[in-house]
Amino acid sequence: MSSPQPLAQAGTLDIRPLTGALGCEIHGVDVAHLSDSEYAAVYQAFLDYSVVVFRDQELDEASFAAFGQRFARLEDEPFLPNKTKTPGVYFFRGAGGQKKLSTQNLGWHMDHSYQKNPSLGAMLYALEVPRAGGDTLFSSSYLAYEYLSEPMKDFLKDKLAIHDVLQYGMNSGHFAISQVEALERLAMMRKKFPQVEHPLVTTHPETGRPMLFINKAWTTAIKGLHPHESRPILDMLKEHSLQDRFQCRVRWYNKTLMLWDNRCVQHSPNVDYTEPRIMLRVALHSDWVPQPLS
Repeated sequence: MSSPQPLAQAGTLDIRPLTGALGCEIHGVDVAHLSDSEYAAVYQAFLDYSVVVFRDQELDEASFAAFGQRFARLEDEPFLPNKTKTPGVYFFRGAGGQKKLSTQNLGWHMDHSYQKNPSLGAMLYALEVPRAGGDTLFSSSYLAYEYLSEPMKDFLKDKLAIHDVLQYGMNSGHFAISQVEALERLAMMRKKFPQVEHPLVTTHPETGRPMLFINKAWTTAIKGLHPHESRPILDMLKEHSLQDRFQCRVRWYNKTLMLWDNRCVQHSPNVDYTEPRIMLRVALHSDWVPQPLS
């Protein structure tokens, strides 16, 4: 089944799909004061649509953290320096600005796949966003798998991929690798986060849907293949996984809250703005370890 279906159990929630691929907006709720039945419907929307957006939410750091904790334990962020006074909550300052537009680009990625346990998801709450620009794009890993040919699915079913945090550090523009300080920071990253292996195709631990588990930023090689074999296959899969028909796009306004299921999407924040883009962010922990298809 390619597209999410309307939620019969949503009750009075107003759920509006963003695209035929994934994503929805939920209207008519105050996330800081959800009843148990409302939260259950929101969580089901999270599983069904992968990306959930709420508008006009009145939150402070504590209520934002409390909403996140209804989903999972909040994770520490290894590369976000701007901690708030509330444990697990970080200021997320966008990379906009004329100087940084040419050097920093987060690009398409999946959070924390360089760890044994990729994040369950993440949440952002907009405090100050540009009048235009800074949208966030998402692409469905479910559809990326579904639209592979059957021979390619068969080829990939037992393949393991290497996820390497250094690849992203060097390619994103965050580290000027000609500088000694940057090289030292990259060495510290490698010590803290050695390479990990994840299956290229896996099953979502809650929905049971198969998905292509690839990260454009950190998936660097297919285990057991020569580099000249692995590279073109990964290049093809990365391009395939980000087709327009697999995507949705979220436009930001102040007081927008967004959460996404990091296990089954890649995302990319557009760096096409010069005005401030300041948000609160939490990462949601999962004990899930991706397993090959059975």
